[in-house]
Amino acid sequence: MVLNRRIGRVLRENMAQYAGSLTLIILSGMMFTGMVLVGSNLTRLGQEFEIQNVQEDASFTTSMPIENLQELEAEAGAVIEETRTFDVPLTGGATLRVFSQNEKVNLPAVIEGRPLSGGDILLNPVFAEAQGYEIGDVIAILGRPFTIAGTMALPNYIYPLQSDTELMYSPQSFGIAIIPQADFAALDTGKSFYAVKFNEADPHPRAQSARFRALLLSKGIGIQQWTDIRDNKRVNSATLKLNAINTMSRVMPTTLLLLTSILISNVISRLIRRESAVTGALYALGYRKMEIYTHYLIFPLAIALAGGVIGTLLGLLTVRPMVLFMLTAFDIPLTAIDYNPGALLVSVLLPVLFLGLSGYLSIRKELKHSPVELMKGDRDQARVNVLERSLRLDRFRFKTKFQLREQLRSLSRLAFLLGGVAIATMLLLYGFTIKSSLDTFTTTNLTGTYHFQFEYFFKAPRSDPYPPGVEPFAADLFLSETDENLSFYVSGVLPDSKLLSFVDKSGASLSTDQVIITRPLAERLKVKSGDTLNVLRKLDGQAFSLKIDSLADTYVGKYIFMPLADYNAQFGLPEGSYLGLWSPTALEIPQDQLYWRKSIDESIAAINALTEPIQTMIVMYSTVAFFIGLIVIYLVTSMIIEENRASISLLKIFGYRKKEVNSLVLNSSTIVVVAGYLLGVPLILASIRGLLQSLDSSVGITLPVSINPLYILIGFVVVMLVFELSKLLSRKKVDAIPMSEALKASME
Repeated sequence: MVLNRRIGRVLRENMAQYAGSLTLIILSGMMFTGMVLVGSNLTRLGQEFEIQNVQEDASFTTSMPIENLQELEAEAGAVIEETRTFDVPLTGGATLRVFSQNEKVNLPAVIEGRPLSGGDILLNPVFAEAQGYEIGDVIAILGRPFTIAGTMALPNYIYPLQSDTELMYSPQSFGIAIIPQADFAALDTGKSFYAVKFNEADPHPRAQSARFRALLLSKGIGIQQWTDIRDNKRVNSATLKLNAINTMSRVMPTTLLLLTSILISNVISRLIRRESAVTGALYALGYRKMEIYTHYLIFPLAIALAGGVIGTLLGLLTVRPMVLFMLTAFDIPLTAIDYNPGALLVSVLLPVLFLGLSGYLSIRKELKHSPVELMKGDRDQARVNVLERSLRLDRFRFKTKFQLREQLRSLSRLAFLLGGVAIATMLLLYGFTIKSSLDTFTTTNLTGTYHFQFEYFFKAPRSDPYPPGVEPFAADLFLSETDENLSFYVSGVLPDSKLLSFVDKSGASLSTDQVIITRPLAERLKVKSGDTLNVLRKLDGQAFSLKIDSLADTYVGKYIFMPLADYNAQFGLPEGSYLGLWSPTALEIPQDQLYWRKSIDESIAAINALTEPIQTMIVMYSTVAFFIGLIVIYLVTSMIIEENRASISLLKIFGYRKKEVNSLVLNSSTIVVVAGYLLGVPLILASIRGLLQSLDSSVGITLPVSINPLYILIGFVVVMLVFELSKLLSRKKVDAIPMSEALKASME
């Protein structure tokens, strides 16, 4: 069609608006494709690993060896395998936990290198990298050399915490390894635990575990420790974090792509409305409505399709590197990358749908008018809306009145700028908010509550004297009677503890001679001071009742603290006994007496290590936010200039200098930009709070949502720099408008 020859000319005349719109769609499409595919691939890889490598349903230790496993397997309808393990200290202070190679449950997956043979050892990859080990190196284990055959992952140690009380994994201090069973037997050391995998999945796994424990007790086999897979932090921390990444990777980029499409549709609609005079002329010349529809729909559809395709292709390039980067935090083998066609189609078609629909509606609205009305143009130019009338602009001086009117005369343009700056602010502050929340957790909550450095937990109750300055405690894992998916620790502590400090919501100190519940657990269970809480001991399912005296305003975890003597009396421990020690300094305690040893500094170091990938995320999101903010502000500024060419020309005729004209026109958006930033700050806090609350039941810790005022200031400076840059880019357009533009407009 001859009419379409003007498409190239129109695109060149409005290059800034169309190029900006195209760039926004490319950025949002790239983030959508990359993040959605990364999240879905991580979840899929985790699920495949658990299934293909026969992840346990539970693990347990017993008071006596199980003699006939085959008979027990037949009665229980399960596969049971004994695994041997021991910890060995390495030079440099790291600890390596060595396992015997399994053949039925928790099968190791070789990530790099070759399978095990005699004299070989496999390490988890993150530990090997952190310690500088390479394939072919030799490690001495209890005086016997082992050759590193490669790296591996275990389905029951996806997130290889040294103990289930730790928050973060530190490969600098702990790692896991696998050696052949014959080599393990030759070392003649270690302890045993059993892994069980039920043949049939039960919709009530805790009831299934309870039946199995009852079977063991009926055979005279006492259970010393039991961990369901859903309570295994080495698994659920990884699985649920991966699920959280998958959820976040869908929600954030989908919202960004959707909002970007809506914002750009506003730009396209305004560009089409500005063509009303041309549309009326075409209508009058005899072009049919369908031909006009087809002509004008080419603009939004071409931008949407080109931006969607380019953004999707660029997003595809980021998938594999991002998956590999994320897998450095978890021991999961990368088998293949799945490029979901559905996600690719959404990335391409969503902008096409929104921009095509908005373009169609805009053209339809224009074609409702007669050719004469269309050729007159500027039908809504002088229309005063309710908001503008309510402000009574006549009270202000000319400069203020001019700038306010420029924003208020187009509420859709105002919403476009406000929403765009808010989105850019949220992206800019996203990583800063998470980092600030982690910093608050470590500095205010962790070190503010715990005044000890080391925690030691014994395998059996003790009552022998302990050194001065050290405090005893006892703890066990419990379940809520109303929420079997929630597990938490009840701890007995000294009634006058000096190594623990709690405050209530008002900041008043709480004494440890009462039953205290931490804030995350209280919010999850919906309990308050004075309530009675019914709990089940996880090991044997025995029920207990606890009356809550106070609520501690701390985020150290989900805990209930009570006086040690009351704890022993209520839960059946010997009078005067304890299960662990808290100490400001390291104690010399044989490793074979301990279940775990934990250091507060190591926990903080692990949390700090967790923030290192966040630095990359901050840079990525900040870069995207910078360009989104720049494009949105530039697009709105360009629209203001184009829609006020005659007014700018008149200002020049009246003798206003270039600097004054630029100030009147380009600074009119300052208030809206500031308002958009101020709107984005509470929005990002609310979205992060919602995200962390959704992760509360999965990760096991609740972070206080906060943002350092310094980060808010940095974000504001960045947004204002973007605003100044957009004004600098737009200044030439203002300067290029000739004085004759006003005369031309009056003649028309």
